[in-house]
Amino acid sequence: MFNFRLQPVLDYRKQLEEKRMLEFADTKRCLECEKETLKKLRRERADLVSQLEKMGESKLSAADASIYLSYISRMKDDENHREEIISRTKKELKEKRTELVDASKKKRILEILKEKGLKEYRVSLISREQKELDEAGIFRAGFRGQGSGVRG
Repeated sequence: MFNFRLQPVLDYRKQLEEKRMLEFADTKRCLECEKETLKKLRRERADLVSQLEKMGESKLSAADASIYLSYISRMKDDENHREEIISRTKKELKEKRTELVDASKKKRILEILKEKGLKEYRVSLISREQKELDEAGIFRAGFRGQGSGVRG
């Protein structure tokens, strides 16, 4: 029976790759969520600007206009904050991708070693079986030779 001596290391590398995959997926999900939040903020701000322009056509008090402008400015600050978060998350995602690729490569190297070892094991097993069959054939041939000589 084939026994890969590095199996515990391979198992560890598989677990590490799965962990990296989950981390990558979580970071990607977080990035998509942040992008969606930014889109909503931009739409809301655009709607408020549009409403303010429409109200500007009618008489709007300076206090109301100031409140709108202050709120729109606050939304712009929120957008800038979200853009910073998105930028950091993109960098983090790139790092997670690199870690995942590295973990996958290390695992694959061990899988290749295991496959190579299994192939060598099978070749030696077939060779051993063939040798046993050859020896059994020689034994039978020798036994038949002895048997035919006695009768004659």
